[in-house]
Amino acid sequence: MMITSEVTEIGPNAIVESDPIAILFGPEATNNLKDVAVIQKFDVRHPEFNLRRGSQISIRNHTYTVTFCGKLVNANLQGVGHVTLCFSAIPETPLESAIYLSPEKFPGFTVGDKIIYTFK
Repeated sequence: MMITSEVTEIGPNAIVESDPIAILFGPEATNNLKDVAVIQKFDVRHPEFNLRRGSQISIRNHTYTVTFCGKLVNANLQGVGHVTLCFSAIPETPLESAIYLSPEKFPGFTVGDKIIYTFK
């Protein structure tokens, strides 16, 4: 199954060059969250996610493989469009609201980018 979202806003403090993560939220995010987040809007209302290790996410002509998917990820994406994308190795104690991706290369984000979540 594939679910697509589009980047509609990028907060002024959302991208930090030295920190290879992106915090994503849906359009209902508060203004405080929008300041530090990449806002995504899904192509379907209330999509049902089943992301897990081995799923793929494509951003800006880069395809990433999920190496870790936290327990909270699918429910958070379905509810408020939230996930933290980590383009780094899995730490000893990974975030349960995060997806860790390989390769560990930050793609950058621009308004209008498509994010494609692919899973079984």
